[in-house]
Amino acid sequence: MARSLTSYTWQNGFAEPVDTAPPWTRSSHHVTEDGQRSNYTLPEQGIRPTSSVSNEYGTSTLRSWPSLYNGTAAYETPPSWKPPQEVDVLICGAGPFGLEMALNLARFNVKFRIVDKAEGPSHSGRADAIQPRALEYLHAWGISNEATEVGPLLNKTILYRNGVKLFHGHSSTCDSRYKGIHIITQSQVEKIYIRDLLRHDVLVERNTVVDSLDISKDPASDNPATVKITNLRTGECDVVRAKYVIGADGAGSRIRELIGAPFDGLATDCYWAIIECEAATDYPHILDFSIVTSSKCGGTIILPREQGLTRFYVHITGADAARITATRKRSRENNSAVGETEVYDHGITPDEVMQRLNEIMSPWKVNVTGQIAWFAVWRVNERVARHFSSPDQRVHIGGDAAHVHSVLGAFGLNSSIYDAANLSWKLALSLQGNAKPEVLLPTYDAERRLFANRVIRASGAYLRFICNLDLPLASLRGLDSELETHDEALPLLDGSKEADADWLRSFFSRNAMFLIGVDGPVVDTILNKTADTMMQRPTSLLSGVRAPDPRVCFGIDRTSYLYDAMLGVGKFHILVFASDLQGPVRQRIAHFSTHGLGPSGFFHRFGGRKAFNVVLVFKGRPREVQETIGDADLDNIRSLATLVYDDRAPDEDAHYYYGINHARGAVMVVRPDLVVGMSTWPEDQRELDEYFAAFLLEAETASKEHD
Repeated sequence: MARSLTSYTWQNGFAEPVDTAPPWTRSSHHVTEDGQRSNYTLPEQGIRPTSSVSNEYGTSTLRSWPSLYNGTAAYETPPSWKPPQEVDVLICGAGPFGLEMALNLARFNVKFRIVDKAEGPSHSGRADAIQPRALEYLHAWGISNEATEVGPLLNKTILYRNGVKLFHGHSSTCDSRYKGIHIITQSQVEKIYIRDLLRHDVLVERNTVVDSLDISKDPASDNPATVKITNLRTGECDVVRAKYVIGADGAGSRIRELIGAPFDGLATDCYWAIIECEAATDYPHILDFSIVTSSKCGGTIILPREQGLTRFYVHITGADAARITATRKRSRENNSAVGETEVYDHGITPDEVMQRLNEIMSPWKVNVTGQIAWFAVWRVNERVARHFSSPDQRVHIGGDAAHVHSVLGAFGLNSSIYDAANLSWKLALSLQGNAKPEVLLPTYDAERRLFANRVIRASGAYLRFICNLDLPLASLRGLDSELETHDEALPLLDGSKEADADWLRSFFSRNAMFLIGVDGPVVDTILNKTADTMMQRPTSLLSGVRAPDPRVCFGIDRTSYLYDAMLGVGKFHILVFASDLQGPVRQRIAHFSTHGLGPSGFFHRFGGRKAFNVVLVFKGRPREVQETIGDADLDNIRSLATLVYDDRAPDEDAHYYYGINHARGAVMVVRPDLVVGMSTWPEDQRELDEYFAAFLLEAETASKEHD
């Protein structure tokens, strides 16, 4: 959202704009007929500009609610707010990654504090889109609907190069219920997160910075991390003792610096000016996602936004880029400033950016017809921290603190969601005494750093094509031979249509699903158990990939998706594919029910209902299952499992998605972050026992350790 909501009335059953003030502002809506005032009063509000620049149409503004969104630095701190000196986790930074970690840990009832240098959340601009995979995580967390109902879904993609149309077709889509890229600004996403935290009685401590971090080497220390923080507004200092520290403090991360993690990569001389405004143009595809490039003038990316706005990313080259470099006056405060991307001293005006945009767009013209909702200049930095976790696993970084890259692919906000989804459950299970932290926590660095490497390679190659840059990809360290796994072929940039078209075909054949989040590198860790390739596997899915989300039936009057049986943040989902529970498969499922879910099986050994969510996928209609599931040898699965009905045609059902043998069935372990962990035959309990024993503690041991 880039500007305050218009005043509406719903008197006819739908929203209609009106010229009068909205009812919530009128004093008459806060008193009874005899003058008694309502107990509810309006929270403090303010009107703030959305951009640091204005034009002949004035200054764009957006209503803010600091007492709701800013945290403890806003007006009065609630009397109930008493931040503890000792916590399980201290989160340093309240951008997307920090807030995502917070809302996940809140769902685990983990004791934490979250601090941030800024006086409030993002007010406008910044990240602009959410990928389908990220929305699947928000759905599991219970907040996806808020994110999908703000801006448009990108349905079409158009790409012109040197006046030649190279592509005009549907944007990449996938089998997720969310299909493709959804438009929403980072400021809206942060407000969704903050509202969620308020429901959990969590406030962000604003205007607060980290001064120092010390990790005790005493193995007997309950809270080995000692962090000194300072409130910039009051000057008050505080000491927080924590079991773990999360570095979510952005590209110039202080936490990354304190743990000595080099930020490998490169800073380019490629600048993007970003202007968001109402625009009039004769370009015929202004309502679609477009890329227009010129080997002479650079490129632009065009995104339709909510409220009738358009965002233009404009590549700045030549003398303009040199001037921006020359006028950058920001001093480098510490070694970590190497990763920062935003240029606060712009060195270029919106009018100059529009002139450059029209040079790129020629023969089409673009004119600004309203206030500038957001204006920024960004320098492309391509970097990945050499490690995402400290050697003792007490400090972990994510989001921009761990990796920065170009805007191509919208990976900034989305990668932070993936980082948080990966780390939060591992941290929480370790804190609760249910897991072996020395085994589980290192998998965060292994899995997420390799993903970040692919982001750098893919978005970097795409950037070089769009901007006509003859520049090698960033050199990264600490990935050994795995670095080459994601090498991207750079464009030839010889000006020929054939070479451009060939490169695009090759690039998107490898990266189309990666650019919308559903594809990613498969990392060999203790969590992703690979089946013996010499034997027939229970499923066609590889371990370490996204678990598919097919449509299923939940009862005679409700259908939805399989993920609706896999909500929440902390449980392993045990998917039991049972075909129609007749013939040879029935005996195998009964064996799993009796032994796997019995008193000595993995289910009760490693935590029972607190650790596992069992889902029985039955091939048939709801009434048919009653004839087959009533016998005593299926008592355990009948009482413990959520039953879903796979009643669609064979070419679109869940058994097909997962590649299941109907005669043998299968048991699939899906991790809390909705990634396939392993699969086995229903009768093979040893595989399940060994898998969970590798990183989980048995329930009795976990209870003693937690006490």
